[in-house]
Amino acid sequence: MYVKQIQQHDVRLGRQIVHDPRSRAFASPLSVDKSRWRDKAIRIYDPSPNPNQCHGECTGCAKCMQLNAVGNRVAGRVLNMDDAHRIYGLATTLDPWAGSFPPDDTGSSGLAAAKAAQRLGLGGEYRWRFDGADGVIEEVMAGHVVNVGTRWDDRMFDLDRDGRVEPGGAVAGGHEWSVRGYREDRDWVLGRCWWGSFRDFWIRRDHLAELLADDGDAHVQATA
Repeated sequence: MYVKQIQQHDVRLGRQIVHDPRSRAFASPLSVDKSRWRDKAIRIYDPSPNPNQCHGECTGCAKCMQLNAVGNRVAGRVLNMDDAHRIYGLATTLDPWAGSFPPDDTGSSGLAAAKAAQRLGLGGEYRWRFDGADGVIEEVMAGHVVNVGTRWDDRMFDLDRDGRVEPGGAVAGGHEWSVRGYREDRDWVLGRCWWGSFRDFWIRRDHLAELLADDGDAHVQATA
């Protein structure tokens, strides 16, 4: 088991690293075929008003986004911040660190959030991608929103005029976020957070590959 606790420098960051070698037995069966890649954006239903994560519950928020995606969601149900708190709170009891939310905002892992969603009856089977950004895009082409856990750099809080983030600067912490689309002409990946007005953003595929190679992880999970 590879476990690493990340120091968070922003209250919205809370992703921690837990990589279980047993996850290798639960890899996605989809192989990468770049000839199939096209422009694609999977719709995610968000609750109203626009959710604004203000604690370290990014693993719970990303899980709600994944389970709110078209083709995966339960019709008529939109998971909200209360559900994100429920998932995150349970996840903090399943991860290897002392303390649980509330009151301890210790962060948690994507693995713990997937397990928590299962135990709450919200999520079903989950599968992992071990082939970086290409594998993430392959899942998107198949209609799956992918949750990725990566480091988050200071420069990534700022969107450029194209709505794109770029790694750089000091490491601000760890973040769990959802990938819901791809733009072929620019080779960009479409991500989503629940940070109020900072919601959809683009990131270059090679930058996502860099982040995933740095102790990142990626998984898909079906709705229960």
